[in-house]
Amino acid sequence: MRPLSRLLHLDLVRSGKAVQHLTTFVVAAVSTILITRLYLALTGYPQIGGDTGLHIAHVLPGGLLMLIALGISLSYLGPGPRPLVALLGGVGFGLFIDEVGKFVTSDNDYFFQPSAAIMYVIFTAVVVGANWWRRRRPLTERERVAEAAHVLIDGLAGRLPERRRREILHSLDQAEDCEGAAELRNLLEGVTTRPPSVPARLEHLWHRVGDAFEHVTSSRFALPVMGALLLVQTAGAALALLSLWDSANPHGLVIAGVLLGAGASLVFTLIGFRQGRRRGRRAAVEFFQRSVLTSLLVTQVFLFAASQFAATAGLVADLVLLGLINVDLARIRAGRAV
Repeated sequence: MRPLSRLLHLDLVRSGKAVQHLTTFVVAAVSTILITRLYLALTGYPQIGGDTGLHIAHVLPGGLLMLIALGISLSYLGPGPRPLVALLGGVGFGLFIDEVGKFVTSDNDYFFQPSAAIMYVIFTAVVVGANWWRRRRPLTERERVAEAAHVLIDGLAGRLPERRRREILHSLDQAEDCEGAAELRNLLEGVTTRPPSVPARLEHLWHRVGDAFEHVTSSRFALPVMGALLLVQTAGAALALLSLWDSANPHGLVIAGVLLGAGASLVFTLIGFRQGRRRGRRAAVEFFQRSVLTSLLVTQVFLFAASQFAATAGLVADLVLLGLINVDLARIRAGRAV
């Protein structure tokens, strides 16, 4: 009898663009929620259906968009459609999860206050989980070769942008001794490339963001600046904590959660400064990473339950800091640190 692990094995090959596509998905979903809530507030919360007795909740067009995204992913070969799938799926999921308050309350309360915290936890889990998963398990040589074969589909169809070809050839350099790598390199070098399509241009936006982060973190002032920004972020959480303390109905659990998260972030940041002087840049950045993850996964979660505006600002700041720290850490591990 086969072990259970064998029976449950799905033979899945990971994509080198997984984190990027999942980030596109999350950004599209969060943007959709913010735009939807702003539109509804400005227009007085109209109901689609008018006075007909029908109410078409926006969870329905959200589900339709997710269906379209799934249909595209199942109908077309190659990695080319994935940026569009991530975008449409993110917009659809944003419309869906925006109504989570109706799904978890007996009176279908769209304005259920903990809804923001629920949405925050879901999106943060996706972003942090994807980054953690890729960092803990980098692509194997066989997966790099398999991904190159997948990209070759776009090349053979005449739909491969030059930048994507350069990326995949660079990835093959790290798997040159693996079976099939040399043959795939020859085929990829021989295909005709074309200008990037609209979905490919979406990917290029992330490349530009990554290039900008790379440029910022390559500065010799980047490390102290990132540490200072973490301290400012912690100070912002402390100010929000004081406002919660002075509110008419302070919530003890929220205050305790914000205090715990902000305190832990402060400790990690201070240890990072100390370890940076004693052991070097990598030790400092690793503790800075722990600090921003603590803020994302603890401080902002509790803060969302009390002040969605303050937590949204904190979320944006934490995601930017996490991006800078991850880029810097990746460069250090690759031996390209300043």
